[in-house]
Amino acid sequence: MIKLRTHIISLTAVFLALGIGLMLGSTFLDRTFVDALDAQVKSLNGRLEDRTAEVKSLTEVLDEQTLSEAAIQPAHLERLLAGRLSGSEVVILANRGVDSDQVARTVAVLQAAGAEIPAVLWLTDRWNPADPKTSVEIADSLGLVGADDPQQVTVAAADLLATALAGPTRATNPTATTATTTATTTGGGAAPGEPTAAPPSTTPTPSSSATTTTLPPEPEDVLAALAKADLIEPEAAPAGNLSAPAPEALIMYITGEGSVLKPKEAFVPVATALAATSPGRVLLAETRTTRSLTELATDEDVAARGASLEAARDLTALAGQVSTLDGLETPLGKVAAVAALMELAEGKTGNYGMAKGVDSVLPEVGG
Repeated sequence: MIKLRTHIISLTAVFLALGIGLMLGSTFLDRTFVDALDAQVKSLNGRLEDRTAEVKSLTEVLDEQTLSEAAIQPAHLERLLAGRLSGSEVVILANRGVDSDQVARTVAVLQAAGAEIPAVLWLTDRWNPADPKTSVEIADSLGLVGADDPQQVTVAAADLLATALAGPTRATNPTATTATTTATTTGGGAAPGEPTAAPPSTTPTPSSSATTTTLPPEPEDVLAALAKADLIEPEAAPAGNLSAPAPEALIMYITGEGSVLKPKEAFVPVATALAATSPGRVLLAETRTTRSLTELATDEDVAARGASLEAARDLTALAGQVSTLDGLETPLGKVAAVAALMELAEGKTGNYGMAKGVDSVLPEVGG
């Protein structure tokens, strides 16, 4: 039988243990936990301060680079590139939706380099394969016979544009060479990185060979018909009026961020047609919307460099027949554009810019 005294002692021991536990929990153990949390907070604060300092340092670097780019005025580029394209004609094509200010700056730089600009043509969203009714309207405006669906109309219109810009001696254009040996190049055995002759089999041919037109063959008439069909919008050309280019004129086709032409359905057919009629004389260039370096680093909506050219760069039929360039919106990109056009005049092609997989940032040109 448990005595009352024993029972009281047991209860006292239990309450004493609870009291000691509460005291330890609210003093020693609680302090240990708080100290651990405090140490973690201090560590995180220290790391945050380090990251803040790094961000501040990087921001200062970006600001300095932004100021450096801003300091490169068009006049500086004009003096640097003066005369580099003397005697060359360069037709400018640009997709609506791209930064028009960058296109205007590019035209100014090319003119400063001595190039004549016989035409500046803007391509509209009417190039995108549309509903059959719209395609019939375009086909009728261009006098197309044999174009039965929207994609055929787009391809046939691209062939007309390319033919009008090629000049009467396009069949005698010299064979283009490429700045690097690609997997699809079969001739020569040249060392990697050296120019190699593009094999004839890689020359793209117009895919609308079964389509004919009732338009007069004169380039001015074809360009006028394309304008009437709202496929192109001729800008007031620097020479004063729209004119057909010379037989050996170079062509610079600008696409990029905001372009209203669908890459595969419209841009590639136009690029392919240009390469077919003017092999070795076409530069496909990408421009992005003008942004500061800080905006480029923080804006999540900025497209990757070369994204607008990816469909063309991946097309085997264009390898060695055209040059490509991304980064046209930068001062360096405009210098690269002049250099790439100079290289085309020398019979060479390549892929340039800052996107992955290009041959180099700038072409290597003599003189």
